[in-house]
Amino acid sequence: MAEITGGRLSFISEIDNSRLRRGAQEARNMLSDIGDRAVAEGSRIDNAFRRVATGLGSIFVFQQASNFIQQIATVRGEFQQLEVAFNTMLGSKERADALMQQLVQTAAVTPFGLQDVAQGAKQLLAYGESAEQVNETLIKLGNISAGLSIPLNDLVYLYGTTMVQGRLFTQDVRQFMGRGIPLVQELSKELGKTTEEINKMVTEGLIGFPEVQKVINNLTKEGGMFFNLMTEQSKTITGRISNL
Repeated sequence: MAEITGGRLSFISEIDNSRLRRGAQEARNMLSDIGDRAVAEGSRIDNAFRRVATGLGSIFVFQQASNFIQQIATVRGEFQQLEVAFNTMLGSKERADALMQQLVQTAAVTPFGLQDVAQGAKQLLAYGESAEQVNETLIKLGNISAGLSIPLNDLVYLYGTTMVQGRLFTQDVRQFMGRGIPLVQELSKELGKTTEEINKMVTEGLIGFPEVQKVINNLTKEGGMFFNLMTEQSKTITGRISNL
């Protein structure tokens, strides 16, 4: 009885072990299948994302190209309008064409757009600057503007109003100084006076536009604080996009 019982126990134990081995193998197969499917699914998702990214990249490039074409058309339209404006202001197509060539070249090699440069030129002409000097003056003011990150036309306004007035007023000094332009210090060096004496001379109307013009020249010539800064700024990413 005991042997039979023992044999039965052994038989039952063998059956249980066999089932356990089969169950373990099935579990391993299941896990392996899950792993394979996970890898395949991951690959499928990666491919999907790559296709989406490629599609977005194509769309982005297309949009950039479309925008660029639109910008070219816009600039061309601006160019034609400016030609008409300068013809009207100068009363000479030859002088207008010569000025436009200079302004286009300035816009092409500086961080400022054609519209900014042309607007500044129109302002300077209205203030009385000669057509032959406009571009040179714009380059000087542009170097200061680029160095201080202030709008070009803002500086053209300050320069032009001082030109029309023929002298420097206290409020003009404040506006120049408030934008970071060391006007009083430069006048002090140029005239050999203290800053207190310069301020007194301004109050008394003794500082004329020629002195302001001299300061602008000193600040922008070689060795000056703002020398060639437009060229340097045009090398930045933003500047290169504007040039293009």
